[in-house]
Amino acid sequence: MKKIIIALCALACLASCQKSILYSEQLFENGIVAFQAASNGEVGAFLEESGPVTFSLSSSVKVDQDVTVNFEPVRDSAAVLGVFNKANGTNYWLLPEANYTIAKNSTVIKAGKAVSEPVTVQVDIDGFVNGVIYCLPLKITGSDSSLATVPGQEYAYLVIRGYVYASAANLPGGSYFEMPSTVNDPRLQLEVCTMEIRVKANSWAGANPFISSLIGVEENFLLRFGDISCDPNQLQLAGQGVSITSKAHFDTGKWYHIAVVADGVKQTCDLYVNGVLDSSTPMGGKGINLGKVYNSKFAIGMSEKGRYLNGQVSEARVWGRLLSATELINGQCSIADPVKEAQENKLLGYWKLDADNRGKDLTGNGFDGYAHGSVSYTEANIRCPE
Repeated sequence: MKKIIIALCALACLASCQKSILYSEQLFENGIVAFQAASNGEVGAFLEESGPVTFSLSSSVKVDQDVTVNFEPVRDSAAVLGVFNKANGTNYWLLPEANYTIAKNSTVIKAGKAVSEPVTVQVDIDGFVNGVIYCLPLKITGSDSSLATVPGQEYAYLVIRGYVYASAANLPGGSYFEMPSTVNDPRLQLEVCTMEIRVKANSWAGANPFISSLIGVEENFLLRFGDISCDPNQLQLAGQGVSITSKAHFDTGKWYHIAVVADGVKQTCDLYVNGVLDSSTPMGGKGINLGKVYNSKFAIGMSEKGRYLNGQVSEARVWGRLLSATELINGQCSIADPVKEAQENKLLGYWKLDADNRGKDLTGNGFDGYAHGSVSYTEANIRCPE
């Protein structure tokens, strides 16, 4: 069954949530009303399948009488969502009208309370596109008290995420993917770059130099576990003019989304683990060239004709731009339209390592990966995020 997670977010927020506000002209600080998650106070809830999603409104103070607050789906929702996506670096799709119903576009904050009665949105996930995050913009339209909306801050965004169930490539030691068409390609000579991989290690390298290669080119720009300079279960980016080791230590048998965001203009380099910043370092080089060869070409699971990963890889990507933490979190499981992302957002290479695609570059840029060794594929039952 397909599962979904929902969260409420609002405009002008660069991290997670910004509250949609109602205010009283007489006493501003006592009139704030914000969209919040229902029941447990967390911004999120889970559904096993199509079904109800609930949220509540909350006030900064307890109200002294019942207050009815009205809201409605935004009529020009596509335009409003476009503004939100641009402001927040997101790529949410509008939740189609056919996929939701709201029984009542109002709720009551009872006298003596600060949290409203739950609001229910019935969500039908039939027809959802794998990897897409859907959004329903909502607007507070007023109340039956002296509270009035603040122009520009009356919106909230119901975000509905679908779990992605994916296949992955099994890479026992000695197996890997290589991308021969990357060699000397000028499109891979980059001033800025984001490189991502979703990976699970089965074991760590037990012999010198203790390296389990993930993605990239040795001595140029390579993500890897381990080195003689760190523990075998630490993440490291190594390359010309840049070296950074993660604070985190990783576990075998656990899936991780790993990313490096390198800015050769500002000379900064950041490591992210599951969308969270782990480590940063200045860059000493003058850009990134993924088309170089150092004994081996650009590869996944191998470098310098060895140093193999023993594990599984679900997918990997290279961008010719800097992705934000929000983009890393939202895109960690899948990309719905890689060709469009390639054309509009500088996605250079996108490899889904499953039985259907087997390392093909889904951007259309031609950087196809070819399997070497005893590569096999799992069933499409790996859930993301875990």
